[in-house]
Amino acid sequence: MTMTPRPRTGLPSTTLRGAVLVLATLASTACLTLKAEHNELAARVTRLDQATGDRGAQLDEKLAEADRKLAELQSKLDQAETLLRGSQAGIGARMDKVEGETAELRGAAENAELVATAGQQAQQELRTEVDQRLRTLEEKLNEATNIPEGKDELWAEAERQLQKKNYKLSRQLWRTFISRYPGDPKLPAANFQVGLTFFSERDYKSALGQFYRIIQDFSEDPIVQDALYYSGLGFAKLGQCKNATAYFEALLRPKSGASPQYQKAAKDQIDILKKDTGDLCFDREDVNAGAAAKRGVQETQKEPAKAPVPATKPRK
Repeated sequence: MTMTPRPRTGLPSTTLRGAVLVLATLASTACLTLKAEHNELAARVTRLDQATGDRGAQLDEKLAEADRKLAELQSKLDQAETLLRGSQAGIGARMDKVEGETAELRGAAENAELVATAGQQAQQELRTEVDQRLRTLEEKLNEATNIPEGKDELWAEAERQLQKKNYKLSRQLWRTFISRYPGDPKLPAANFQVGLTFFSERDYKSALGQFYRIIQDFSEDPIVQDALYYSGLGFAKLGQCKNATAYFEALLRPKSGASPQYQKAAKDQIDILKKDTGDLCFDREDVNAGAAAKRGVQETQKEPAKAPVPATKPRK
C-alpha cells in the first residue's frame, strides 16, 4: 500500500510561530482599543441622553408656552368674533337706517321735482295768460293809436274793418269820424253804420236805438229809409211783428221817398210777417206766438253774428 504524502505549506515553522505571536499581540491590542472606544461611546451616549433630556424639558416648556399663547389667541379670536358679530349687527342696523333715510330723501326729491314741475306749469300758464293780456292791451293800444288822421282814410278804414267783421273796431272808427267831423255831410251815414255794427252783432236793441236817433235827427236825409228798413228787420228779429210791420209800411208811404227797391223789399217782409203762424211773432194772441223768434234770440247768444241779408238788397 502506497502512502499519500501530505502537502507542504511552504512556510517554515519558525515563521509560523512568529505569525501566531503577532496575531496574538494584535488581538490584545485590538481588545484594548475597543474598550476605550466603548467607554468613550458610553460617555457620549450619556451626554446625549442628558442633552436630550434638557432639550425635552425645554421643548415641553415651549409647548406649554405655545399652548398658553394659543389659548390666549383663541380667546382673542373669540372676542374678535363677538365684536365682529356685534359690529355686523350694528352695521346692519345703521345700513337699514341709511336706506330708510335714503328712501325719504329720494321721496322728498321726487316730491320736490313734482312741485317744481307743477310750479313750472303754473308759471307757464301764468306767462301765457300775461302774454295774452299784453297782446290784448297792445291790440287795444294799436286800435287807439292807429286811427287814421285823414277823413277819407278814416272812412275807408272803418269800412274795411266792417267788411272784416271787426265790428267793435269799425264802430269805434265810425264814432271817431262822428266826433271829428260833426258837420260833415256823411254824418248821417256814419251814424247808420254805427247801428249796422250793432245789428251785425245781433244786438238788435242797441241797433234800434241808433236807428231811431237817425230817424229823429236826420229826418230829411235819404239814410232814413235805410234806418226804417233795418228797424223793421230788428223788430222782426225780436218777435215784435206789429212794430216791424209799422216800419215796413212807413217805407210804402208816398212821402217816405223810398226807392222802388226798398218798397218792394218792405212789401216782401210784410207778406212774410202776415203769413206767420206763430213761429216768428211774440205779439200774437196765440200762446205759442214767437216760438221761432225766441229760439232766434237764444241762438244770438251762442252763435257769432252775421251781416243782415234783406229780401231785396236796399240802397246803401
